[in-house]
Amino acid sequence: MRTPLRTALAAVGVATTLAAVSAAWATPPGPNGKLVFRRFLDERRLTGALFTANADGTGIKRITHAGKTGLDNEPDWSPDGTRIVFERSTGPRDERIYIVNADGSGAHSVARCTGGCAGQEAPAWSPDGTEIAFASGGVRYEQVWVVGVDGSNLRRLTRADGLDADPQWSPDGRKIVFRRIDPFRPRKGYALFVINVDGSGERRLTPWALRAGDHPDWSPDGKRILFRSNVEGPKTISSNLYTIRPDGTGLKQITRARGGDVQHLSAGFSPDGNWIVFSRTPGHGRDANADVFVMRADGTGTRNVTRSEIWDSAVDWGAARH
Repeated sequence: MRTPLRTALAAVGVATTLAAVSAAWATPPGPNGKLVFRRFLDERRLTGALFTANADGTGIKRITHAGKTGLDNEPDWSPDGTRIVFERSTGPRDERIYIVNADGSGAHSVARCTGGCAGQEAPAWSPDGTEIAFASGGVRYEQVWVVGVDGSNLRRLTRADGLDADPQWSPDGRKIVFRRIDPFRPRKGYALFVINVDGSGERRLTPWALRAGDHPDWSPDGKRILFRSNVEGPKTISSNLYTIRPDGTGLKQITRARGGDVQHLSAGFSPDGNWIVFSRTPGHGRDANADVFVMRADGTGTRNVTRSEIWDSAVDWGAARH
C-alpha cells in the first residue's frame, strides 16, 4: 500500500531509544472502563506485551504478542473503548504504529513502509477517532506528526530544532500537548508545549527547570494537564505528579515524594475525571519494579492495582465500551 506515511517516514529515517518508562494519554470523558498497560517480560526490559485489567486489578489479560524479541509499548485507548493503538518494536530500526482490538484480535500496522519504520512512536488517538498523532524523527531532532487511522493524510505539526514527542490531543480536538527536549541547553531542558492542530499558536507551558514531560495527559474536561517532573533527572530527586492549566497557569503538585526512593512514572486520568492511574517504583515485588496504582485526583487514597515481580507501566485508562 503506497501511502504518504511510508514516503515521509522513509525520508525521515529515524532511530529511537527504547525507554523503560513511558506512556499515558488523554482520556475521553465518559464512564470508566478497563486499564491497558505494558508489562516487560524480561529483567532487562527489552521485551514486553500489552495487558488489560479492571481498575481493581482483577481480570488481567495479555492481548498482544510481538514475538520473542519484540516490545509492544505506549498503548492508547480509542475514544469508544473498543481498540488500542500502540508502538511495536521488533528491532532498533523497526518501530511501527499498530492497532489491536480490545480482546487482542485483529492486530495490524497503521501503514506499511519499506526500509524500516524507525521512529513511529508514542501514538495518540484523536477524540473523534479518525486520526493518530505520533512522534517521528532522528537522534537529535524529532517532530510531532498526525495521520489518518487508515494511514492517509499525513502532516507534520511541529518544526522546531529539538526533540518533540509524546503528543496528546485535547478533549475538544483543537490542541495537542507534547514534550520537548532542547538539545542545546545544558543537561537538556525538558518542558511541555501546546500547539493548535493546524500548527499555529505554539507555546511553552512549564519551566525548563521542572524537567516536565514523559507523556502528559489532559483531564476529560480539558481544564488540566497531568505530567510528571524530573524526567531523566538526578536519581536523588523523586519524580512527582503535577497538573497545570492549558494556558500555563495554576501549576499544582499532586504527589510529594522526596529523596529519590519513590519515583512516580507515567500517569493519566480516569474517564470520569475522579481518579488518576499511574505507575510507581518501588512496586510490590522483591526487586522493587514498577507497579500500576490508582488514586483520587487530589492525590489521596492510593492503592496497588498490579503486583507483578516485573515492570508494569505505560498505563492508560479507557472509557467503557460503547
